[in-house]
Amino acid sequence: MAASADQIIRQVNNGDFSPVYFLCGEEGYHIDQVEQAILENAFQPGEQDFNLDVFYSKDVQHLNEVVTACQAYPAFATRRVVVLREAQHFKKAEQWAIMESYLKNPMISTVLVICHKEKTPDKRTSFYKILEKKAVLLVADKIKDQLLPGWIQSYVKSRGFAIDGDASQLLADNLGNDLARIVNEVEKLQLALEKGAQVDQKVIEQYIGISRDYNNLELSNAVQDRNVVKAVKIIKYFENNPKAGPMPLVISTLYAFFIKLWQLYEIPPAQRQNESEVAKVLGMAPFLVTRYKASMRYYSAAKAEQAIAILCEYDARSKGINNHMTTENALMTELIYKLMH
Repeated sequence: MAASADQIIRQVNNGDFSPVYFLCGEEGYHIDQVEQAILENAFQPGEQDFNLDVFYSKDVQHLNEVVTACQAYPAFATRRVVVLREAQHFKKAEQWAIMESYLKNPMISTVLVICHKEKTPDKRTSFYKILEKKAVLLVADKIKDQLLPGWIQSYVKSRGFAIDGDASQLLADNLGNDLARIVNEVEKLQLALEKGAQVDQKVIEQYIGISRDYNNLELSNAVQDRNVVKAVKIIKYFENNPKAGPMPLVISTLYAFFIKLWQLYEIPPAQRQNESEVAKVLGMAPFLVTRYKASMRYYSAAKAEQAIAILCEYDARSKGINNHMTTENALMTELIYKLMH
């Protein structure tokens, strides 16, 4: 049975447990949150010491060890919990054969939690088909970039703070879609601010260290507007503050911009007038369509395509392939010059 992280957490908070949970996907944050919720709610005080087994796949010689733990009865408690972490390292179908047998008839008094991070198992296998029938199945996908600012706003508000759209966009553009990292940064704000405080760009600059004027988003904006002076100032700031604009983040942000710009050229001119429809096609907020259309003054479809090729080249060079530049900042300076000229 497929379920979301929020659904599973609500159920276990209410004391409703299933015999098997299979938590998989690229977004490790949701997997960790569900596992934590299960462990926090499964036991009464004093029960965990005798009724919790945690296995790491690299330390398990055979999954029979895990199944044996699952088949034990709880000691002076309602249930046992068995957690298998890093299960993605079991890659061969035959390694899961004994677990398939257990899943067909699991112990009712045991809660088995399998954490399979980084990817989802092959859906064509018999093991996955059994999971769909017998386990609570969480597939935790990475959140899409266009949805990330909204997720940040929702999370920050759930922690008792207010946040505006510009601030959430600033965090999204500079932290990426690593939810665990975002949560860690928001925790800094929780320590520094009173409940109900407004999180704006000034607060983010003060407590998280992302400058309002010199950050990855502002560099992207400078490139979009072909503002050479502003771009040079930001790159100079990055030279003295390397964490403010790491090369992989700069490249990914600019790559996303030029891909969307190229896609915008693929939409017939008459249809571009309806910005709401264009936003749906491109998967972005309507106000961004206006900004992208303004960038069409500086970058033709051919130049957007050329920029994508340049970014691919410099992505490889930033990883050491055919790179003769001595510093990341020198490489970034050359990249931005080529994009804007």
